[in-house]
Amino acid sequence: MDAIQKEQIKVLRQEGLGYKRVAKELNISVDTVKSFCRNNNLAGLMAASAKPSVCRECGQALVQPEKTKTLKFCNSDCRETWWKKNRSKVNKKTAQPIECRGCGKMILAYKHEHRKYCSHSCYIATRFSGGKRHE
Repeated sequence: MDAIQKEQIKVLRQEGLGYKRVAKELNISVDTVKSFCRNNNLAGLMAASAKPSVCRECGQALVQPEKTKTLKFCNSDCRETWWKKNRSKVNKKTAQPIECRGCGKMILAYKHEHRKYCSHSCYIATRFSGGKRHE
């Protein structure tokens, strides 16, 4: 490893990149990068401290507690709101297609969800119309 690579490692680590990403960028061994970083006080969670984390829903700054998984939301209300808005963006690899009992539309649902309707409004319309499909 030459002086140019050492300087590049310092710059990339200060930008918040991890060992693997730095090694890939510079085409050198991950272990070489780790050793260099440990010897030059560049080790640790630099990636986490470089980027301030914010709540995915409201944008409020998050304080990351040590030795816990990374927070994505400031509270459960924000988490639930975000998931309700972004449910369609989830990659449902194990989801199965089911037919809505209300309108007949095909939807994807996880097996453990036991879903029968595509939405709450569809459930209400079917439930209070004597069980007849509304289309």
